[in-house]
Amino acid sequence: MLFTKIWTAVLAVLATACLAGMYLLSTGSSGGFTEADETAVRAVTEAGMAALASDINSSPVSLGPSLLSDTRLKEALDGPAVPEPVAAGEIPAATLQEVFVQVANEGLLNEYPRMSMAITDKGGNILARTGLAPEVFDELIKMPAVDTALASEEAALLSASLAGKLHAVKLSRSLTDATQRRLITIRAVELGGGSFFRRVVGTHNPGGLVRDGEVLGDAIGGAKPEELVAFAAQHTDNIPPEGASAVFLVGEGASARIGSAARVPGPAGKGKGGTLFVVLSKNTLASTQQDMATALQVALDSGGLGQLNWLLVGGLLVISLGLTFYLPFIEYNGPLRRLSNEFNGITEGRQHELYHDTYGGELGKVARSAATAMEALRVSWENELMDSDAELSDVAPRRTRSTRSLRAAPKRRSRAHKSAASEPEPKQLLESDDDSGLPEAIDLPSADTRAKIERHAAAEAPVLPPDAPPAPAFSDEIAPTPLSPGDSSDSVSFADLGGGQDRESYYRGIYDEFVETKGACGEATEGFTYEKFAKKLRKQSDTLMARPEVTDVQFSVYVKDGKAALRAKVIKS
Repeated sequence: MLFTKIWTAVLAVLATACLAGMYLLSTGSSGGFTEADETAVRAVTEAGMAALASDINSSPVSLGPSLLSDTRLKEALDGPAVPEPVAAGEIPAATLQEVFVQVANEGLLNEYPRMSMAITDKGGNILARTGLAPEVFDELIKMPAVDTALASEEAALLSASLAGKLHAVKLSRSLTDATQRRLITIRAVELGGGSFFRRVVGTHNPGGLVRDGEVLGDAIGGAKPEELVAFAAQHTDNIPPEGASAVFLVGEGASARIGSAARVPGPAGKGKGGTLFVVLSKNTLASTQQDMATALQVALDSGGLGQLNWLLVGGLLVISLGLTFYLPFIEYNGPLRRLSNEFNGITEGRQHELYHDTYGGELGKVARSAATAMEALRVSWENELMDSDAELSDVAPRRTRSTRSLRAAPKRRSRAHKSAASEPEPKQLLESDDDSGLPEAIDLPSADTRAKIERHAAAEAPVLPPDAPPAPAFSDEIAPTPLSPGDSSDSVSFADLGGGQDRESYYRGIYDEFVETKGACGEATEGFTYEKFAKKLRKQSDTLMARPEVTDVQFSVYVKDGKAALRAKVIKS
């Protein structure tokens, strides 16, 4: 018990220390995104926007207007848009489309094959086109920003999202003609590996360009497109026209990240459907968690001990220690005190046995062992009492004291029971007393441990009642009563038996009582047959009845050393 209390006290101290550590962790930072993480995300976003603006301004599309200086193109532009019909045999003049394709392919498209070029008038009509993707001009002409630029005579450099890519767009100054034709040059902005934008942004942070619920081009840093799209959809209204937005959380649980976004420079990033550059943190919420030692050290370094509520910690420690010593007292001392009161009750005669079935655990084992030991002592005392009654029979024959009912023994056998049960055929103890006393047989329990069974009384004869010996404090037996010659009882002697059939009935009754006693003592009864038992009784009876002074033989069942046994008693003439 002492070691148990010491151990529980140690556990109480450790529990209080853990609670104090949890309080320290609450004052510090045990994980999560810090201000430094937020600053890093916004910095990458700002740098990405600056790189995009630089790529657009330095795009080769700015060289497109130089193509207008070619004399062949000038002549084609000065001529009619639709060539006049020619006479038969004459070579028709080249169209503007043919001249434009030839000049463009020999010039800029030969050096920059990923560019596309077109000539339009003030109304947005495409007069000629060529390059890598001439079909995108149909989409470009419909944009409000291009329509505004065509209305002006000045050159313009724009950004536009076309065919799932971000493009740089260059419009030349309008020509001094009636239709104010001008040259438009477009080229996709390089965002892949090796580009200036990728060198600036890097691959540590997931990111990408998002427009209308789709990712333009390839995602950066292994970003999941659904995360980028979700962030853009949730926070589009929170993104300013210029610069990076505030940091917001995207996702749930341990996989959540923080992110920031900015609008692409130029017309491509304007409006609700504008193209956004979204950057997420490289770490998820789960990866930002700190181990306990690091978190505690951070809390201590930040002055967490000064914020600790020492009064609360001390109160918790006192309560824990109090429970440490009080709970074992309730668990063990209460049942022990009740068991002690039961022993005192037995000593004072207020009860006759321990209620061992009301205890559990180790105390239950102790109570059952004590009940078994007390029952064995009771049976031993009763046997000694029967022997002492027999020695008084020379003075005056009388009925012996009845014995107390044998309580049912616990199911768990003692070592003596186990050794007795392991024998193939238990020995039957037959004892002979040359005594004319008339003892009653021992009471045996039935299947119900509290129920009484029928007693087998010894044969009776006219007796004078002697003084009864004092009964011990542990006995609940009745005092003997004088018997007259005509007194009737439930005992049967051989002298009263009229034939062999009655003797066999007597043997059968003794056998049944003996088997029941063996079961109550926990002995095995398999293989113990009536024939073997009756044979022993006949042999013992014949041996004793052969004596001249013996007129009758009676048998009684009792318990000796925890096992069922028989005692043979003789009646002298």
